[in-house]
Parts: sequence; structure tokens; C-alpha cells
Amino acid sequence: MSPLEEFLEEEIAAGSFPGGSALVGSREAVLAQTRSGRAAVLPHASALEPGTLFDLASLTKPLVAGALAFEACREGLDLTWPPGRFLPEWKKTRFDGITIEMLLTHTSGLAAWFPLYARGEGAPAYRRTLGELEPESPPGSIVRYSDLGFLVLAEVLEAFFAARIDRAFADVVAFPEASAARFLPEDPGACAATEEGDETERAMTAALGLAYAHFRTEVVRGEVHDGNAFRRGGVSAHAGLFATAEDVWKLARSWLDPARGDFTRDRTPALSEARGLGWQGSRGAGSVSGKALSERAFGHTGFTGTSVWLDPERDRIFVLLTNRIHPRAAKADFNEVRRRFHDLARNFDS
Repeated sequence: MSPLEEFLEEEIAAGSFPGGSALVGSREAVLAQTRSGRAAVLPHASALEPGTLFDLASLTKPLVAGALAFEACREGLDLTWPPGRFLPEWKKTRFDGITIEMLLTHTSGLAAWFPLYARGEGAPAYRRTLGELEPESPPGSIVRYSDLGFLVLAEVLEAFFAARIDRAFADVVAFPEASAARFLPEDPGACAATEEGDETERAMTAALGLAYAHFRTEVVRGEVHDGNAFRRGGVSAHAGLFATAEDVWKLARSWLDPARGDFTRDRTPALSEARGLGWQGSRGAGSVSGKALSERAFGHTGFTGTSVWLDPERDRIFVLLTNRIHPRAAKADFNEVRRRFHDLARNFDS
């Protein structure tokens, strides 16, 4: 049994997730990949298949938003511009000083999360609500991981490309990389299941003292788990992408190109954690790079149990996709599972 197979089998036996897919590659080739376990346990059990699609959750941020921002910069987008250059809702005083770069580095000062759908569903309603929410700290003062910042960024990117995020991603990013990663998968049965009954966001919304009448009650499968992305139409810059591990590798490998180093470098050296443009660095409490990866490593994680991490010093890409929140989200620290996966890196040193 290979190290990757052993890792997946041990984690499944320990209850870390029902099923998972793991891949290790270089910029030029897939070095090893395997899958194990179940795509779903409720309402009916089904095994993972070679083409099972995983809800990537926040891997959407670097793989979609970061990639589109990179291409937009080549076409004239200036990261020092304010979001209000594109959207009148953000020309208000409360957004003074926020730039597009701050959205990408999670330094805008916006809150981490808010159930935008509680004030109205769909992109137009979201724009209104985002324009009314007050930032929680001055721009550039702290790193606060923020889905709201990337929801604003979705609007900026759609305005710049004059196309919805999924269309721009398919044409500008996925097609050139020969990746079949996609939004809005057509066959729910081809996807790994996630949470039952929107349990996590139901509790988070109630904790804010808010009410929402349309939470899903069934097991979510074939629809994006994230509620803000789902009720925006399934397409956003912060969540919504579905893919196999090989699809993720195809999207990630271009980020090992030194020409993209300005996006992956640490742009927040004076703050608590390293953040690039859509990417997280190895410095900071939230890093999952593990002991075997270099200080130059960067990557991202997703709430559904996903991660992609790259080490330019070793020319390695590590992809772990799981359905760890199915049928419910465990309270255990899944970052330790990711670190154990990355510690397998030494098995793939050339």
C-alpha cells in the first residue's frame, strides 16, 4: 500500500472523513494519486469514483478569484483601485481606503462572514447589503479572513470581464489549463455529498440573532455547500467550484511559475499571517504547510475538507479533497489532518 493510500485509510478509520482523494504532483506531472472511501453515507451510501467531483469551498478564492485577478492585471486592472471604481454601492465613506488588493489579502477590514441571504437573495440584493455593512477595522490594519471581501471581489471581477464569474473562469482560466473544474455541476450523483440541513450556517445565523426561512433540510449534494454562494446562484469568487484532485492540480501548477510570484509572495509582512493575492503563506497560525514544506510554500484550505498547497523550492503540489463535513461538520481541528498529509512530502523528494 502506498503512503497516500495508507494516509487515506488511516484517516477514514479514525473518522476524519467518509472519503477522500489525494494527489502529489510537480509542475510537469502527477507523481501519485489515489482515492478511498465513500462519496456519501446518507441518504444512501455510494463509493468514490475516479471522476467524483468535490465541493472545493474556499479553494475557489485562489483558483478562481486569484487567477482571474492575475489575468485582469495583465489587461489593465490596477490593484490600488477602490471597489467603488466599478460599483457605486462602494463609493460610500465607510469604504474609503479599501483597495482591490486588500480584498485579495483579507486586509479590507470587512467582517469574516454574514448571511447576506437573510436580507435578500441574489447578486443585486447582495450588492445592496454589502454596501450597508460597516467594516470592523481600518483598512490594512489586520488580516481578517473574510468571505465578504471576496463577495465584493466577485462583483468587481464580473464588472471587469463583463461576464459572470463561471463564464469568465471557464474561458480565461480553466480552458487554457485543460481543467474540467466547474461551477454548477449537472449531475448531483457525480459529486461527493456535504452537510445535511445547512446545519452550520443555520447555527451561525441564529447566533447573530437573525432568522432565515429557507435553509435546506436534505443532504447537500451537487449544490455548493456555502450558503452565500448557493443563494447568489451557485457562482461566486469565494466558493462554488467543483473539481477532482487532478483538475485542481491542473489549475495549481501554473502558480509555480516564477512570473506569478508577485501574487504568491507575502504581502502582509507586518501583520499576523502571510497573505498573498488570494493565497496564504506558511507564516501564521492558520498555515497547514507542515514540517516538510519550505518557508516559501503557499496554499489554501476549504471548509468542506479540501486543501491545495504548493512548494516552489521542491517543485511540488499537494492536493487533498475530502467530504469531512458529511453528514455533519465535526468540531475536530482538521488542519492537523492536512499537516499530516503535507508531512508525506518527504516521501516524494527527488
